[in-house]
Order: sequence, then C-alpha cells, then structure tokens
Amino acid sequence: MNIVITGASGFIGSRVSRFMADKFPNSPIIGVGQRESLPDKPANQNFCYVSCNVLDGKLNYLPEKVDIVVHLAGDRRTFVKHHEFTTQMRSNVEMTVLMADYAYKAGAKLFLYASTVYVYSGNAELPFREDFVEIPSDNLGATKLASESLLKARAVAGQFKAVSFRIGTVYGPGSSHEQFIPQAIAKLSLPDQVAKFGPADIRKDFVFIDDVAMAYVEAVKKMVGRDFYYEALNVGTDRAMSIREVVQILANEIDPEKQIEFGTFKNVGSKADTDHQLDITRINEVLGWRPNISIEEGLKRTIKSFV
Repeated sequence: MNIVITGASGFIGSRVSRFMADKFPNSPIIGVGQRESLPDKPANQNFCYVSCNVLDGKLNYLPEKVDIVVHLAGDRRTFVKHHEFTTQMRSNVEMTVLMADYAYKAGAKLFLYASTVYVYSGNAELPFREDFVEIPSDNLGATKLASESLLKARAVAGQFKAVSFRIGTVYGPGSSHEQFIPQAIAKLSLPDQVAKFGPADIRKDFVFIDDVAMAYVEAVKKMVGRDFYYEALNVGTDRAMSIREVVQILANEIDPEKQIEFGTFKNVGSKADTDHQLDITRINEVLGWRPNISIEEGLKRTIKSFV
C-alpha cells in the first residue's frame, strides 16, 4: 500500500507517521509537512518526508498512484479571532478539497481525515455520540464539519471510502508548549509558591497521543477491504476529566506541596463549549479500538518528556 500523510511535521502527524512506518514496513509512506525537515523523522527505510504547503495546489511531488490518504494537516486552533475565520476555513476546508481531488485522481481506496471534538461545540448533552451533530458554534468545528460533509459526499459518489476521526483533547510527548498540559507542567515546575490556573471545573476528554496513532493504524488494517462508504468515529476515552483533576494528578507527580489557585470563567465567547466527553462505542464496534493508556500513565510519560 502506498500511504500519503499530510501534517506529518505536526504533533499528531509525526506520531501517526512513526506508527504507520513501524506497523506497515512493506508500505511506502510519504509524509508531507511545512517544516523544512523532521527533527525526529522515523528511521524506517519505507518513510520519506516532503516539505511543502498543500494549499499551493502543486501536488506533483506526490505519487501518481496512492492507496491511502491520511489527511492530518489543518488549523486546529479553537475560538480564533474574527479576522482569522477565513484563514482557518482555507486551511481546513480548501486543503481538504485539494487532498480529496488528489486522492480521487490517484485512485485512493481510503481517505482518513482528522476532524475534532469541536464539531459538537454548542451541544450540551454528554457524552457526545456521532449522531449528535448539529451546526457547530465554533469556527473550528464548523470548518471541520464542512470538510466531513464534503468527504461523505465524495464517498457516497464512489470516489473513495472515507473515515473522519473526531478527536478529543490530545496530549503526550511532543505536544506544543502552548497546549494546556505542557503549560500546567511548566507552572508546577517553577519555584513559585503558588501555581495559578483558569476555571477548575471545565471538563475535557483527554486522549493520549499513542492511542490516537493506533486508531489510524487500525483503520488502515480494517477499513480498506470493508464494505462501507463513510464513517465518523469518536477518538477519546469516554471520560470527562476536569481541569482540577488533571492539575492535581500533575501536582502529585511534580510538587505535592505546591499551592494551587483556580480562576473564574472570563471568556464569555467560548462558554458555548466548555465540557467534552466522547462516546467511543462506535469506534470499538467498527475498529475494535479502545484507549490503552490511562490519564495517570499518560501524564507521567508527558511529564518525563518535558521536565
């Protein structure tokens, strides 16, 4: 199988690339990303990396024939400012259209798309099931759901089979320093007597990076020959963890004596989307996938990678 992975220089993409190269050693894998090079590029002989911007529309660096497209590139920022809405739309919707065009012309059998839990933004009923989707209240969710809809239309038209993974809050080694857990680790590691955080009771479905990568591996194993058109699958833990709980686990590992203070909710614009919990019944039925890394173990591994 020829496999193309976009976003290969990103947090999730680099891990998915490594897992794909390890699990499918006889498959040529091309990783595509905007960085000039990968600092932790998979050493596997079947993996090569191409630096480019997919949005330029020049995809002649990709193979003429491909079996699987894994599209992870995009703008994953939540609650972007008003003047950034169009930029995020281009990164998420237009880039998906370009990759879908390429997949169809190259004869791809399967298109795996990285969607987000934010397609459920504005939905207050937990846990989120795949059939709960309404019109999202956040631009990230709106652009991702638009891309899902376009892929489903192409799949039903017979261009390729498609799976959209609606992914929870991903964390682990290699995550951006701008994300909540790395920031929390940094605050708790400082010599300051008090570590201050935002609202304590916001709940998210935190899923470890290796578990997310394995969802893609299982999809390649089980969906290529499957009789279906399109699937949307939640990738989470079916567990809503509060900020307070996560901070306490981190503090117990880093500095049990640290004083911790939590603030109040000030960003009224994002109140429409505070709590997340993903029902993972469907992905278990379709792929046999469940997360293997507990939040406690995952946070220990993450601390070790940052401290």
